[in-house]
Amino acid sequence: MSEHRRRTEGPEKGPSASAGPGIGGVLAAGERPGERRAPLAPEGSSPRGMDGTNRAAQALSAWLEGWECAGYRLRLNTQKNKTRSGWAHFAAKLIGGPNEISTTPLISGIMSLGGKGVRPWIECRIYPKVEFSDGRRLDARALGMEKGVIERLAEMIPPGGHLMVDYESGGQEETFAELVLGVLPIATHLGALLFAAGFSGQFKDWYFSEGGHEGPRKLQANKPPDEAAARCSAEQHRRELQDFLKTDLPAGESQAALVARAKRRAAALLAEALA
Repeated sequence: MSEHRRRTEGPEKGPSASAGPGIGGVLAAGERPGERRAPLAPEGSSPRGMDGTNRAAQALSAWLEGWECAGYRLRLNTQKNKTRSGWAHFAAKLIGGPNEISTTPLISGIMSLGGKGVRPWIECRIYPKVEFSDGRRLDARALGMEKGVIERLAEMIPPGGHLMVDYESGGQEETFAELVLGVLPIATHLGALLFAAGFSGQFKDWYFSEGGHEGPRKLQANKPPDEAAARCSAEQHRRELQDFLKTDLPAGESQAALVARAKRRAAALLAEALA
């Protein structure tokens, strides 16, 4: 992935974390899909005879296939990346009952097992509305599925890894508008969900892609690699959120309402998670 121009709240501090527990999501004897498991380990710890790409697909299946939320389960489809080892594309639809499967996904994206100093990461798009063949549009956000699937991915990604969520392709208009208005990434709708899920390290707004290979604009949230990095990030978040609360609201009524809502999130973060 080539370098992007980006808005950032600062570089991640601290050394790369050592490999976490587990073998990258491969099911052990007696385990069932969708159960809570140890975080992913980076590429290089694959079982003998299993290449990184197969391991990535199996990891996704172990973590997401059959995961339940609000009375629905995920049905996962994975595809190999033909050019990059340790990468797998995925999409997960919803199953509500017998013969009831959504026609559009709740989440789609790509997972990398990392390697050579890079921890596992996921880039995805989350769909707040999910459609079924009878014309029904399920409000997945209102049912807590957007929040829930971010929390599930946070359990999957180890310290030092990161999650990137597309905010440009539709469904994330609030976050898009907030970032345009200068709201801190951590105080946006998506940013607050990512932080609450455990991505408490540095945030990056990949708002301009160079070279045409990076895809849509996305918000990246990192997990601190160690306790020292976590403390550094927390202190930086506190300073920047305090400064953000001192800024003036935009002149337009709708823009002012959007930023005011973001400021309420910022105040809540300072009063609770970053107190």
